[in-house]
Amino acid sequence: MADKQGEIMLSLPADKDFILLARMALSGLGMLAGLDVDLIDDLRSATDECCDCLLHQPLKADRLEMHARISDGRIYCCLNAVRGGDVSDVPASDMEITRGILETLMPDVSLQCDACGVGSIGFSLPIR
Repeated sequence: MADKQGEIMLSLPADKDFILLARMALSGLGMLAGLDVDLIDDLRSATDECCDCLLHQPLKADRLEMHARISDGRIYCCLNAVRGGDVSDVPASDMEITRGILETLMPDVSLQCDACGVGSIGFSLPIR
């Protein structure tokens, strides 16, 4: 059985002004996990990058959902775009640039894509 110590779920309006809430929630989970300041800063940067990518897709997101947990000696985080039907009026982000940035911050990164662009981004890092 997994040593699940903490899990958070957050649903936010798909608006750049609300990214700070996701950053702070994931930073708090990192502090509870005992991460050092540099790794907590990497968590904040990864959260910014994920949210920015999800907000810049061909279909406009109505909400962003974040699921994060501490389990089996790692922090896992997944951010999802809950899409509406509206076409976005912002330029789409480049998936490979996003992946490259995230891979410099986190050892394990996955981007889930479909015909409408990036819909989900996950990452994890060890806490020990």
